[in-house]
Amino acid sequence: MKNNVTLKGCVVEKCIRISALFSAFRQVFGKDYYFGGETHDFWELVCVVEGAIGVTAGEDVFLLEAGQAVLHRPMEFHSFWSEKDSCPDIIVVTFTGDIMPAMKEWRFRPGKEEVEELCELLSCVPRIFQIDRKIYTQKIIAGKEAEAHLFVSRLENILLSACTRGEEDFTRIQSAGAENYRRVVRVLEEHVEERLTVAEVARLCSMSESAIKKTFTRYAGIGMMAYFNQMKMRRAARLMEEGMSVRQAAAAVGFSDQNYFSTVFKRTTGAAPRIYMARREHT
Repeated sequence: MKNNVTLKGCVVEKCIRISALFSAFRQVFGKDYYFGGETHDFWELVCVVEGAIGVTAGEDVFLLEAGQAVLHRPMEFHSFWSEKDSCPDIIVVTFTGDIMPAMKEWRFRPGKEEVEELCELLSCVPRIFQIDRKIYTQKIIAGKEAEAHLFVSRLENILLSACTRGEEDFTRIQSAGAENYRRVVRVLEEHVEERLTVAEVARLCSMSESAIKKTFTRYAGIGMMAYFNQMKMRRAARLMEEGMSVRQAAAAVGFSDQNYFSTVFKRTTGAAPRIYMARREHT
């Protein structure tokens, strides 16, 4: 990697409470591993134990190395892949939190002892999944629920500790492809209320359509239009939580047909727009 710059974290107020644990596992991936981008309505922690991964989070593209972690917010687009010719050993945890701090940066370095503890806890419960508010292991073993709950408690403490630490430097990937990706995403954000085509975006970015397709295949793992729709749905979800009706939110992201918008919204987020309206009513 050449011409790298750094990203800074920040200190935030404490108070974290995980309300539901969906999955937690440790896995080693191959040198050619690539995880296509996704957006989901819960938090996801990715911690690198050994090796290195490239990460796309929103519009940014950065390197995550051994001992570093990133916490993806709900509805934040993200993807990752193996980097530095390594077979990355990573921990992935997904969960919901009814109390979470409003951090500016969610990239941090857990303490060495904390990473070792997570690895030890996961060795006791190799793979955790939650179904209907009950915690199960990949192999149903009596007594493992206690280990799963201990894991949640320790994870809360680790995140809280990370929130109160000083700044940490992270390597931002600087390449022509990564810069093209950032440029296209910024243009999409500026025109999120419009219904643009790939050709129109290419013109606005002074790029060819083939270059845009290649860029999104590399850094997002999905097509540009699929990404644009996800961006629109993230914006619409936020607008509904802030007080807009479904019809108003649909219009604000370029959809004249409310029913079609609702179909795309549910397909993208996994939930109907009314779920976000209900959240607003209960806040």
